[in-house]
Amino acid sequence: MKFHIDEVPDLGSFVEIEAGNKEAELSQEELLGQCEFYMKEFGVSNEDLIDVSYSDMLMEKVI
Repeated sequence: MKFHIDEVPDLGSFVEIEAGNKEAELSQEELLGQCEFYMKEFGVSNEDLIDVSYSDMLMEKVI
């Protein structure tokens, strides 16, 4: 697992939970389970998820 915690000016704070498959061959369901576990631990809900980049969000603010 990798975690990226970012503070982006004009956008706010973000956390990226990156499931890993290096040490063991895990199924898609197992990788999803890892992410869901840490989402719960960090208090991240499905409504908090985004599917765009920071640059896309910044461009949207400009327009």
